[in-house]
Amino acid sequence: LSQQQLHIITPLPISAYEYFLKCWLQGGRKQSKYRMMYDKAIQGMHSELLQKSSPSGLWYVAEKVNGSLLHKFDHLVCFLPGTLALGAATDPYGIESPRAKRDLRTARALAYTCHEVY
Repeated sequence: LSQQQLHIITPLPISAYEYFLKCWLQGGRKQSKYRMMYDKAIQGMHSELLQKSSPSGLWYVAEKVNGSLLHKFDHLVCFLPGTLALGAATDPYGIESPRAKRDLRTARALAYTCHEVY
């Protein structure tokens, strides 16, 4: 995309994260590119979009528009905890790996936010 175009990173394509993971799983875990795409997307979500609200301390996934975070909670994020838990449970490095533990913590935090908000 050129600099003239709008750059958006949003939780709306969260289903894409889920599809990357499911393609890898349904393919017998043989096409590692799908797992790598999932892992890269989830790492990006953690490093770029995951936020903690104040003063409530609830975690959410923000949107990023033209390099700026848009702090809002989208209900579609409530599907993400299940995806993160599935990703952690099937992590090639094991459920005890730092990445799997991180994803389970995030899944719990987002599920709690969804419970409190909805």
